[in-house]
Amino acid sequence: MASATTNDSTTATRLAWSRPLTITDEVHLSAITESQFTALVFERGIAHTAQAQWATSACSLDEVREYALTSSRSARTQSALLDLEPLFGEDSLALVTLRGENAECRLAAAEHARITAIERWLQDRLPTTRALERTEIPIRFWSCGAHGANSISRTIAVPTFDEIAENYPRAVRERLGRLFGPGFRPAEGGQLILWHGAPGTGKTFALRALGWEWRSWCGLHYVIDPEVFFGQRADYMLDVVLDEDIYPFDDEDESRQERRWRLLVLEDTGELLAADAKERTGQGLSRLLNLVDGIVGQGLRVLVLVTTNEPVRRLHPAVARPGRCAARLQFTPFSDVDAAAWLTEHGVTPGGSASATLAELFARAKGHELQREKPVGFGG
Repeated sequence: MASATTNDSTTATRLAWSRPLTITDEVHLSAITESQFTALVFERGIAHTAQAQWATSACSLDEVREYALTSSRSARTQSALLDLEPLFGEDSLALVTLRGENAECRLAAAEHARITAIERWLQDRLPTTRALERTEIPIRFWSCGAHGANSISRTIAVPTFDEIAENYPRAVRERLGRLFGPGFRPAEGGQLILWHGAPGTGKTFALRALGWEWRSWCGLHYVIDPEVFFGQRADYMLDVVLDEDIYPFDDEDESRQERRWRLLVLEDTGELLAADAKERTGQGLSRLLNLVDGIVGQGLRVLVLVTTNEPVRRLHPAVARPGRCAARLQFTPFSDVDAAAWLTEHGVTPGGSASATLAELFARAKGHELQREKPVGFGG
C-alpha cells in the first residue's frame, strides 16, 4: 500500500430513514469511483443495489461515457461512475469497470425493476462475447483476495473433441467421447470428476475441449489457488460455489432463464486426494468431499474436476467411493504400436519401438530429440 496514493477519509451521511451513519473508509485513488459510488448510495438512501459481470467484447467505456460523473483508468482497468437519471429516473446509478475481457457492474436504483433495466442497457452497450460463433469460450478465473473471492473472465480458444480425439489411445478416447457427448448430464448436487495419469498424457488439452463440448449448459471456472480454496478460508470456497450463472444471458423472459451448471477446475491437485491427505493438507479432503457429496453441495449445480499426476493406488479410498465420482478417467501413454501409428499419421518415421505420452509424440513431430530418464537402482 503506497502512502502517496492513500489517505483516511471519514464521511458522515444520513440515510432516508433519518438514522445517522458514519462510514470510515481507507480511500485508494486507484479505486476512487468505488468510494464515490458507495458514498452516493448512502447519501441518497438508494434502496436497491445489485452486482453483475459478464465476458464482453467491448474495449472501452466510450458507449457510456456521456453519463459519467467521474472515471478512472489504469494499465489494466477502466471504470466510470454513471448517473443514469436521464434514462431511468432519479437515483439510478451504475459503477462500470472493464477489466481485461470482463465487465463488472454495481447497480443502484430507487426501484427494483430499474436494476434489471439498467443491466440490460449496459449489456447492449458492452455486449456479451458471442463465443458460440467461434471455437472460443469464456472462462472465469478465481483467486482469494483480502475480502473473499475475486474473479476475472477471459475468452480462450479451444479445440473441439473431434479435432483432438486421435491424440488419445482408443480406450481413453472412447471414455472421453461418452463424457463429452450430448447424452451426459450430471445428477443434482455436487459431483466429482477425477482425471489422473502421468504428466504429458493430454489432461489439460482435453479440459479445453470439454469446455467447448459442454458450453451450452455448463460454464468453466478455474480455481487458481486450490490449496487456499480448500484451506483456511472457508468464506472463499462459499463465495465461489454459491455464485450462479444464468443462461441465456439475452433472454428477456426471466421465467425461461435456467441455472447453468458450473465446472470448478482444480488442476494438479493430487495432494488433496492422497491417502495421507489429512496429514498433508488438513481439512482440504474433507471439504472437497463435502462439496461433491455432502451438505455443502446439496442443491448446487456444481461439478468439480480434479486432475492429478498421482497413480490411482495412492489416492484416498474415500475419493473413489461408488456414487461419488460422476466420472473417473485414467489418461495413459500410447502403446508402442499406437505411438508408431500416430507418428506415421503425422508424417514422422517412427524409428524405434516404445510407448510414448502425447507430449513426447508432439515433441518428436516437431523434430525435438527426447531424453528419457534412466531408472535409478542397482539393476543392470
